[in-house]
Amino acid sequence: MGQLSPRALHVLRQTSNFVAAAGLALALGMIATAVRAQQVTTDGTIIRNVTLISSERPAPLLHADVLIRDGRITKIGTRLTVAQGIRQIDGTGQFLIPGLVDSHVHPGHSAALDDDAIAAHPELWAAYRAQVPRAYFAFGFTSIVDLDLLPTDQAWFEGTPVHPRFYSCGPGIKVAGGYMAFDVPPSSSPNFPNLIYEPQEAKSWPANLNSANYTADHAVARAADAGAVCVKAFVEPGFGMFHWPYMHTETLQNIRAAATARHLILMVHANGVDSWRSALNAHADVIAHGLWVWSGDPDNAVPPESARELIEAAARAHVHVQPTMQTVAGERAIFNPGLLDDPRLAFALPSSVITYLRSPDGVKARVTVADEYSKASPPPGFEPLFNAAIKRTQATFKIMLQDHVPLIFGSDTPGVDGFGNPPGLNGRMELQDWADAGAPLALILRAATLDNAKTLGLSRELGSIEVGKRADLLLLRENPLVNVSAYDSIDAVFSDGKYIARESLRPNN
Repeated sequence: MGQLSPRALHVLRQTSNFVAAAGLALALGMIATAVRAQQVTTDGTIIRNVTLISSERPAPLLHADVLIRDGRITKIGTRLTVAQGIRQIDGTGQFLIPGLVDSHVHPGHSAALDDDAIAAHPELWAAYRAQVPRAYFAFGFTSIVDLDLLPTDQAWFEGTPVHPRFYSCGPGIKVAGGYMAFDVPPSSSPNFPNLIYEPQEAKSWPANLNSANYTADHAVARAADAGAVCVKAFVEPGFGMFHWPYMHTETLQNIRAAATARHLILMVHANGVDSWRSALNAHADVIAHGLWVWSGDPDNAVPPESARELIEAAARAHVHVQPTMQTVAGERAIFNPGLLDDPRLAFALPSSVITYLRSPDGVKARVTVADEYSKASPPPGFEPLFNAAIKRTQATFKIMLQDHVPLIFGSDTPGVDGFGNPPGLNGRMELQDWADAGAPLALILRAATLDNAKTLGLSRELGSIEVGKRADLLLLRENPLVNVSAYDSIDAVFSDGKYIARESLRPNN
């Protein structure tokens, strides 16, 4: 090779420098790409080889892999290939279902302690409140809907370290002097109810309030301003035993129009023949209770023709119903404290609260409630009426199943005084009530997941295991399409894709 000219040497040096620079740039680019890939792939979880059960599917998907990133489901398949760094969870032999939705709860109410106990033992109240959100998770409820929001409840609930997704109907709409608004505090009170003026109950209206400020539009606006996804109106003449001021059909129809204008679901508290008829005449979207109040012999549990006709009408109109069977059945704890021996209660209530309920003070409080109920009840007395009410809820629920009424799952936790409706566990017992009354297991799962989400307008986010939806999931050891006891076999809860071992949800963990 001959000697290179000065110009040739210059070109060679430039070329060498370019190649070196290009090589360095390529190397740096490869490193950056590797770093970015590592950052992406480590932010995720894959559940492997699980049986996926979700109500939109015609059949379970066997040996499924479910990939989760950024709190959402990003891929579903079998034998998915993912980069290293993804967290791997072996689902072999287990079942993956959507997180359950309880669309009828009151988490701010006490399901264990009465007012005297709360005043005397603030430490028990604090322990109870700390466990409430965790208890819903422990029994598989990854989303709840508060149907009568109290001013501070959402901030408290969402301020706890571990909590389900929270929705509400805002403050429920009530009639002054009636159910849930017997004594109306001053309008400056934080607990002032969301009132509506009812012309047919004008005698109960507080003289210091201007009725023009309490129209249907105002009441629905107050719910909407609280971030509601629904509106709840109370139509309760007195559970067949009392005579209270109540919301009449025309007023409920005005609420229907105001809710529709704001694109909100209308849910109506109704449990009797008259209140169900009013809810249907107002074209309610959801009747937020079963049917167990009608005239005649109070000890007779056979539904009259009027009840059967209303159930058939609800089916024809496609009005959804929350049977809330447990809200009645839970009252048996007033007379029979056997629930205290249920080992599942240890996930719902702190041990200190259970100890109190077993103590002489706790027993005295329970007996006092039972005595008050008995004194207030007409003949034949509260306990026979209570037993008849349980039978009535079961009988009308079976008719709803036969007539194919669209059912959605709600437990009304806590629905009554006493400890008979504990958070989370009450929902589990409601699932059992449905199964014991003959509801197909596939219907139960769908009512507590996809149908709840669809009815409340939340199905773009919740209710099924589909790509793009929130990764709110339950990992079970047993198949919920085979036995309702599978809901006792929760191994882990996923909330926004975050893995939560069920055992970690015990009180004080």
